[in-house]
Amino acid sequence: MSGGRGWLWLVPLALVVTGALAVAATWLGADRIESDLAGRARGALASAGLPGATVTFDGRDAAVSGVAPEQARRAADVVAAVEGVRTVESPGAPAREAPAQPRNPRDRLQAELDGVLAGQPITFQPDTAVLTPQGEQAVSDVVDVLGSAPTDLEFEVGGHVARVPGGDPRAARELSRQRADTVARRLIAAGIANDRVSAVGYGDTRPRTPTGDQSADRRVEITVRGGD
Repeated sequence: MSGGRGWLWLVPLALVVTGALAVAATWLGADRIESDLAGRARGALASAGLPGATVTFDGRDAAVSGVAPEQARRAADVVAAVEGVRTVESPGAPAREAPAQPRNPRDRLQAELDGVLAGQPITFQPDTAVLTPQGEQAVSDVVDVLGSAPTDLEFEVGGHVARVPGGDPRAARELSRQRADTVARRLIAAGIANDRVSAVGYGDTRPRTPTGDQSADRRVEITVRGGD
């Protein structure tokens, strides 16, 4: 074998290795996407009062199972609202496509926030304004999203509490306001201007679950305003 051509056998080997690496990178990327979507979809289903539902992904296409026929459509709607999902199939409900992403910057940001908080709600210890570890992580995720938000947008931090039989509505509203204040202060400390953040306590008037007394109701939600 002449010295000038002795290296030519490496060319097909390099092509094979490059192709294998590209396939591996694509597979790993798809796996991460499916894992992320599945986690956020499961969180959204639990927050919607459907913790027994099972969701699997093939790419961005979801399949929901483990729900009663009368809940199939609702489960499909919940998963379809998770950002990044393309289609959803659920037994007893027609296959549906996820809604198109909004073009308005405010609505796009709201959809992104809703997707983040569906997968990881801002939750609190019972009867306190102390964030759970999961709530701490959710606030951090929200800060990451809001860090690049247009400066003409403002954020209402709405606090909520779980219902307590015979509870005092005034005490419920006060606790919900304290929860909103806790999160609002975190956002301001992270660099969001004070005049862009407001805190509101809704008490137990806006439950997320049918009974209103579950951990998903001890929460804070963020509403994007302005940008018109």
